[in-house]
Amino acid sequence: MQGAGLSTLDRGEVLRYLGVHGGELPPQLLQALDRCTAEMLTAAEPRWLYRRFPLRRTEAGICLEGTSLCLTGRDIANHLGGCGEAFLLCATIGVAADSLIRRRMLTAPEEGVMLDACATQAIEQTADLAEAEIAALCRKEGHGITWRYSPGYGDLPLTLQRDFLAACDAQRRIGLAVTENMLLTPCKSVTAVLGVTSLPEQDQPKDKCSRCPNRDRCAFRRRGDTC
Repeated sequence: MQGAGLSTLDRGEVLRYLGVHGGELPPQLLQALDRCTAEMLTAAEPRWLYRRFPLRRTEAGICLEGTSLCLTGRDIANHLGGCGEAFLLCATIGVAADSLIRRRMLTAPEEGVMLDACATQAIEQTADLAEAEIAALCRKEGHGITWRYSPGYGDLPLTLQRDFLAACDAQRRIGLAVTENMLLTPCKSVTAVLGVTSLPEQDQPKDKCSRCPNRDRCAFRRRGDTC
């Protein structure tokens, strides 16, 4: 679906993506960041879709009924433990954001880096909006959802992207495709799996870090931060 657009970006998160911790940027850089934020909010075209599938566990992995997609690896099996269904989520902020970053990297690299950080936060907020819709849908049924788990995370192969997008008809519906190297295009896009749980949302465990397969090598945790 087409999102309503983003009215603002979380400044603290943008600064975190820029590697700014425990301090403020000089005034001239803050002004540049404000300009870049405004430009990205104009360029971004938030779009997302999601589809719900029954799960079937096999020796090969967790298969999504009616598709060729089979989720492999121990981490996703643990993530979806106890789930009989899952949502596939695809989200993007469109090609104009990519183009803006590429052009600015050539003419003003410092601003290009800022625009890239703004775009990263824009796609995260877009994915959050989509996740909130899924959570609301499940809440009406007395169910909850797991947190987003993406191909390439933990031991879930990035090579699943093509089957993932095909299962959602993502290229036709929101213009989201994958390159030969399994990278999403537009670049500022997200795919993720969310399991449907029997527990209502308020009863879900909140500490995602303790269940994260990357917790022992996470740069955020080493800084006392979270992803």
